[in-house]
Amino acid sequence: MSDLAELLKEHYDNHPAMEVRDAIKFIYQSHMGPGHLISDERAALDRLAEEWDRLPADPSAPLSEPLGNGLCRLSLSACKGIKLSIKTLNRLFVLTARKTVLDRAGLEQDLELLQALPFSQESSKRYLAQYRAQGCPALSHSKTYRDTYSPAYRVVSQYYVNQIPLLAAVDQLLTQGQPVLVAIDGPCASGKSTLGAALAELYCCPLLHMDDFFLLPQDRTPERLAKPGENVDHERFDREVLSPLCHGQTAVYRPWQCRSGCFGPAVPVEPGPLTVVEGSYSLHPSLRDRYQLRVWVEAPWEVRRTRLERRDPGCVDRFLNIWVPLEDHYFQACHVKDCCQIHCSGQ
Repeated sequence: MSDLAELLKEHYDNHPAMEVRDAIKFIYQSHMGPGHLISDERAALDRLAEEWDRLPADPSAPLSEPLGNGLCRLSLSACKGIKLSIKTLNRLFVLTARKTVLDRAGLEQDLELLQALPFSQESSKRYLAQYRAQGCPALSHSKTYRDTYSPAYRVVSQYYVNQIPLLAAVDQLLTQGQPVLVAIDGPCASGKSTLGAALAELYCCPLLHMDDFFLLPQDRTPERLAKPGENVDHERFDREVLSPLCHGQTAVYRPWQCRSGCFGPAVPVEPGPLTVVEGSYSLHPSLRDRYQLRVWVEAPWEVRRTRLERRDPGCVDRFLNIWVPLEDHYFQACHVKDCCQIHCSGQ
């Protein structure tokens, strides 16, 4: 049995009043995502606001239901219960729609999964034939399904759902009206850059990389590198970036480019509601008190090794022999994971 077949069967078991069109809707969303519902972001937000106002907040409700193919149904009541911002929720919905790769061939193939559900075979085949004749359009839930289960959700990427605790924490900090600095630290290739990019896209905020503050060659003395966390120029990062932003001033820095061995053009960073910093050593003890939210990201070594090999097949041994031991020394000596309020999986 395929993953989608198992998910569809589980959905039927949990919603025995569902009809054929509800099963088709499940399969459609798995392959086509939510894009058919979005004409523009503002209109999507207006529709969500109308629905949101009518719903109770329920922090105990299941947060999501998997649809397969990296998508899921995200419960509005659960999101309201954990105080996820409606604007953030809408962005998750819109960004998912933009990024979903439509798979009509997969949809048409997996419609055959209906045969494994305990619907009347005759009525199921008749409904399916009509649906295919119409070109396999998007469907609404049946009246029976709506009356019985009161569905209230948005289809979003499973990756976004995995980050909901972090997003809710960010949203709560933003309600306080003060600038928010978020740091994302963790082992190499654990998913820090991916998470940072997702936050920057979601909140339309600056993203800063600790790799731009790699320690200059002349400063990599044995004495300095013997100390945990000292193979990054945290002094320059604080002086040029964190300190100005914390004082509401524009930060200007020049990223160090390791491959060329020189500084790049100056990069200005305007102070704003949210700024994200990602990279190992972003939570160096001299920096961590600057942040309102500290995030730890980790992934199994097998996953990390595969990512390193994709980046540069020849770099894995160097990471193993040089950078990983330096990172591990820093993580352990500086209790980096322990200082973080949020722990995320980078898988």
